[in-house]
Amino acid sequence: MKRSILLAGLALLTLAACQKTPKTDPQPVDFSRYAVRLEPVVTRATETNFEKGDAIGLTITRTAGAYATNEKLTYDGSAFSGSLNWYSEGTDEATLKAYYPYIDTEDLPTRFSVQADQSKGTASSDFISAVKEGVLPSANAVSVVFKHQLSRLVVTVKNNSGADIEKVSFKEIIPVALIDENLAAKVDMNAKWQEITAFGKDDKYYAIVPGQTVTPTVVVTAGGKELSQQLAEATLEPGKQYSVSIIVNKEEIKVVLAGEIENWTDGGEITGGGPALEEHLTDGYILYDGTRYGVAQMKDGKWWMTQNLAYLPEGYTPATELTAVTAGVFAPVQVKADNSGAEFSTDPAVVAARGYLYQAEVALGLKVGELTSVAQAEALEGAQGICPKGWHVPTGADIIALVGKAVTPLETNADAPYYNGSNGSIALLNEDGFNMEAYGAISIQDNTKTSGTIMGWVKGYPDKISSGMFCGSTYAGVTYNTSGDETSGVKNLQFFGFMPMTNKATEAEYTCNGTKVSYRIAGPLRCVRN
Repeated sequence: MKRSILLAGLALLTLAACQKTPKTDPQPVDFSRYAVRLEPVVTRATETNFEKGDAIGLTITRTAGAYATNEKLTYDGSAFSGSLNWYSEGTDEATLKAYYPYIDTEDLPTRFSVQADQSKGTASSDFISAVKEGVLPSANAVSVVFKHQLSRLVVTVKNNSGADIEKVSFKEIIPVALIDENLAAKVDMNAKWQEITAFGKDDKYYAIVPGQTVTPTVVVTAGGKELSQQLAEATLEPGKQYSVSIIVNKEEIKVVLAGEIENWTDGGEITGGGPALEEHLTDGYILYDGTRYGVAQMKDGKWWMTQNLAYLPEGYTPATELTAVTAGVFAPVQVKADNSGAEFSTDPAVVAARGYLYQAEVALGLKVGELTSVAQAEALEGAQGICPKGWHVPTGADIIALVGKAVTPLETNADAPYYNGSNGSIALLNEDGFNMEAYGAISIQDNTKTSGTIMGWVKGYPDKISSGMFCGSTYAGVTYNTSGDETSGVKNLQFFGFMPMTNKATEAEYTCNGTKVSYRIAGPLRCVRN
């Protein structure tokens, strides 16, 4: 009994102790006490980072709408801050949009002009921006990555004139960019061109300009004499820099536009391997290795590129000779001006519109000659290849689900959204923004051939390319050097791909079905999202 009473007493004491320290819920943090602070990650045009006193514009948007619009924040050496505080709700996510240099407007800027005279520095012409989603209020600075939205020209001068270089400038360049809602820049083609004077430092000259396709004239002033030379046409892409080499003699200059030398991106951001990818699916495009491609979610439920891939893998030069049977990548083809046949084109505008032509091994991420067995070919189904990360080279299943028809053994899918009852229909595809046409191909029958032919042009329809073959990733067949003898080695491998045909009287009759494509044929590539 005494034991029972003792235990009961202890229980009562324990209960009393618990009652003296009641549990309370933590109070929510009022984040409106904290200033909005941004910690930038960026490499600017000529500086390693921002400098004290630099100002950016910041817009914060919540689900309910804009919380702050074009607020000015100033850099203190480690972060940007100002008079703007966070809202109080700590679980309400927001999208941050920031840009440099700050422009005093009521809303986000819609236009930006580089300085015509950049001889004292390029910083004020270097439009950079950052967009970050899913941000929560915090007492700490928010890390954001700024990206260059314009292009940079880097000029190297070899001076043989015996006189000092007084000025380097470019003519016929448009200095104005239009800024979209995501703070990306695009040249204003309605603006007038100006002469842009470059900034000189350590025998190099720098000029920042909006991305554009341009045929500029470079002008060098040395010893009071002005020497000029027109460059070849070049497409300058946002976020990239291009080198120009100049040799200045007493009476002339020699100029070479060496081309894109590297992505002009920040040095503080560590990203995964492979070319950079930004997806803007709801806006209908992706940025892959700095190039914009249209995309659309088709009625099969998948996201497809609506432009042919124009990505050039490292180490490749697009071939323009039909004897280059192992080149891996070929330039696109177009109809000759006199409608007498088809020809290669290296015009950047044609490349952008039609994409490169890829042999299957390169499209699938290999080098020509590395694919030597059926087992290897079968393992490549759905491979990313040279597509963006998270995308892949179309499979036979992708093709049938989209257009419904292909050669055997693939069975017709009468329920496919772009099957018209007898064929895959280009008209139906293009009604939904697929932008398909016949782009031609380079026909190389197998790996014993020493020359190919341009596929697609026919006399009956002389003003257009009428057929072609697209790359795919599903194994479709094999032939060996000795028929039926695997030990004799592979002569040819085939993959299922698209075959658009426009050799009909009306567009309503144009077809796009699945076909078998030999692995040495070079064709366009459309990537599909995983």
